Amino acid sequence: MSEWMPIAVLMLSVIFFLGSFWVSRRRVVSAKTWQAYLANLHSPKAMVSESDGSILYANRSFVRLFNISQHNNSFHIDGDRERKTIDTLLANRRWPLPFIEVTPDFRSGFDKHARRNARFSGLPVWCNGQRAWIVSLEPESDSVYSEPFVENDSQIFRSVINSLAELVCFQDRQGRIVGSNVAFDRFWKGREEEGVFFSAQEEIEGRRTQQSWTTNPNGDSCLLETSQTVLRDDNHVIYGTLSISHDVTNWHMMRQVMEQEIEARQEVEQQLKKHSNVLTSIFKASVDPIGIYNKDYEFLGGNAAFAEAMGAMHDDLEGEHAADLMDPEILAQHQKIDHPVLDNGETIKYEDLVMKRDGSQVWYELTKTQFSDPTDETIGVLVIARDVTARKATQQELADAIMELEELSFVDGLTKVANRRSFDEQLVKMWQSHIREQEPLSLILCDIDYFKPYNDNYGHQQGDEALRRVAQVFQNVIRRPLDAVARYGGEEFAILLPSTTEQGALVVAENISHELTLAGIPHAFSAVSEALTLSQGVATLRPQAGQDYGDLVSMADRALYRAKNAGRDQIASASQTVEETV
Repeated sequence: MSEWMPIAVLMLSVIFFLGSFWVSRRRVVSAKTWQAYLANLHSPKAMVSESDGSILYANRSFVRLFNISQHNNSFHIDGDRERKTIDTLLANRRWPLPFIEVTPDFRSGFDKHARRNARFSGLPVWCNGQRAWIVSLEPESDSVYSEPFVENDSQIFRSVINSLAELVCFQDRQGRIVGSNVAFDRFWKGREEEGVFFSAQEEIEGRRTQQSWTTNPNGDSCLLETSQTVLRDDNHVIYGTLSISHDVTNWHMMRQVMEQEIEARQEVEQQLKKHSNVLTSIFKASVDPIGIYNKDYEFLGGNAAFAEAMGAMHDDLEGEHAADLMDPEILAQHQKIDHPVLDNGETIKYEDLVMKRDGSQVWYELTKTQFSDPTDETIGVLVIARDVTARKATQQELADAIMELEELSFVDGLTKVANRRSFDEQLVKMWQSHIREQEPLSLILCDIDYFKPYNDNYGHQQGDEALRRVAQVFQNVIRRPLDAVARYGGEEFAILLPSTTEQGALVVAENISHELTLAGIPHAFSAVSEALTLSQGVATLRPQAGQDYGDLVSMADRALYRAKNAGRDQIASASQTVEETV
């Protein structure tokens, strides 16, 4: 017994230590795994629940030894003596401390001379998440129930230890290596002293762990984490230690990488927080409206200027819905405008007139761009607006000024009728339209009779007044919207009459002469009348493609020349001029 007892205790200690280490990481081991292990053993083995002592599984040898009946996966001890024996053997056992002891064989009865001893051992395990014992009860003598413990279980335990990738080492009280597994021997071959965890001079403690850098058999650096546990006999006397080493190089490197990533992340978070504070300050301090809303038109944020522009009664818009703040028609317009922003990620810019809280109207230039939140893939619209009311007012003033300048460029400043430039443009337009419509176009050229003597004797100021009064006579007679009166040059005027025959133009000319007579503008220095008079030349054409509009002007000019030669205060037509020429 003295030969196998230390080995068995040592083996159980290893299994206990490794079991504690593995259980701390993987607490659930399936019952099938344990059953497969126990079923292949010849010695009587069973798995007993630590909580109530029930049999969770028993191999064939154990079933025969303890008179156990089996129904499917349920095991029951039929004999009272066997049941009491199991209860007595497991009484006061402290899980998870393994044990092995010699006890009287319960089958030897009450005959003291016939009594035999048996070895009773227990190994703590986890099975399907509950605590259990793997127990073994073997008689010292040979029997049909089992094979000797040393020849069977010790070989199994040694195979288990040698199959481990961890480095396992046993040291005696003096620190000498008395046992090791294959992994330890392979790793420390030729340098076993480096693998010794403590020397004889060191005081042995209960349990300790340390990490140390070394080199593996390939010459690469590696970090070993070694855990040492003190081994005690049945009398709790220390007789050695068990050391198990793990290669934690990858774990160490991973930890360093994670620490670096954490530091980098913290630095990034600090920078982001700093930038966020800066952006928040800018956001709140900006006088320009800035707002954000998602595709469902729920506001995610907005500064006070944006809330005011939206007409909200408070400055915090977060969580508000646009439908509660905006007129449905205005909201529909925004949704239509936002389509390219939300669907295609386009940036758009436009101007909009907004009614503020106080009822005033403000022109805003809006820039809308798409934003997306990478955390939940939310998309929406970022709006930045700028008050351009002053600029719009300036633009309107400029437009009005331009229109005024354009008007001045086409209006004679003295008489307020069209000038020569305007007359030329209107003549070209009417000429082209009459070619298409094949309608007659008439032109009257008028010249004030003896206007130079008028200016010389009455003065230029009175002469300007006479020109204004003559222009007023023309405007009183010419009333159709498309008819045009223009100052052709000096004291000469031109009248364009669209869709008008020569007879109609002559009637207009006579009306002008009559109206001017009624005006009675004095002209004591005229050779034909005591009042201001006109000489008029009338011309009419149906414009043809390829014909020049200058033909109409030439015809009217010749008719005017004929009226002057005829003694002035006359009306002459181009057709009369042609007849006289013939």
